[in-house]
Amino acid sequence: MFVSAYRSALGSALGSALDRVIVPVRKMPAAGTLSAGLLAILLLAGIIHIVTILLVPHYSGADGWSRAATAAVKEGWTPLVSPDASQAALPGLDPLFVHGLCKVAIRDAPAILSLEAANKFWSLALYNRSGTVVFSLNDRTAVDGALEMLVVNALDAERLKESPQADLEGMIIVESANADLIAVLHLYAPEPADRLEAQTQIAAAQCAPAPAFTEN
Repeated sequence: MFVSAYRSALGSALGSALDRVIVPVRKMPAAGTLSAGLLAILLLAGIIHIVTILLVPHYSGADGWSRAATAAVKEGWTPLVSPDASQAALPGLDPLFVHGLCKVAIRDAPAILSLEAANKFWSLALYNRSGTVVFSLNDRTAVDGALEMLVVNALDAERLKESPQADLEGMIIVESANADLIAVLHLYAPEPADRLEAQTQIAAAQCAPAPAFTEN
C-alpha cells in the first residue's frame, strides 16, 4: 500500500511539473515571405550583373587608352614596326598592316594630321579616353586619297566659322568635344618591302599642333 501511494504521489508531482514546462513552437515562415526574399535576392543579382556588363567597356577602353598612350612616347607619329609591338600597344591589330600612334591634344591649339601614301590602302581613327571612335576615314573617303585633317575644339570651330582660313581649303575639319585623343593609323603592308615603305611614310607623316589662326 505504501509503495502504491508513493507511486501515485510521484506521478502527480511529475504531471504538475510537466504541465508547467512551456515548449516553444517554431512557426514556419509564410509562403509570401519566402517569395519576397527570393525575389529580392534575384533582383539584387540582376542589378549586379547589369552594372558589371556596363562597366566592362569603360574599364577595357581605359586600359586600351593607357597602353596606347604608353606606346606613343614621342611627339608626332610613333610607328609600331613589329606585330609584337602592335599587339602590346593595342591587342587585336591586324598583322598585315603597319600601325602608327599619335597623341592629339586640342585643348590649347588645333592639331594637324597629314599623310602621303599614294596607291596604298590606309585608314585612320580618333579615339577618346573611353575607347570610343569619334572620327574615322580611309584613303577612299579622303580627298585624292591623301590625309589632310585638322582637329579642333568647339571654340576653334567657332573661330573658323567666323574667320575662314584660306590655307585650310580642302582640308577635313574635325570638331571634337574631347580635348585628349589618340590617333591610330593603319597602312596595308602584307610584304616585307611594303612594311619598310609604310614605316617610311609614317615617319614622314605629320601629327602636331597647328599654327595659330590668324584674322583675315
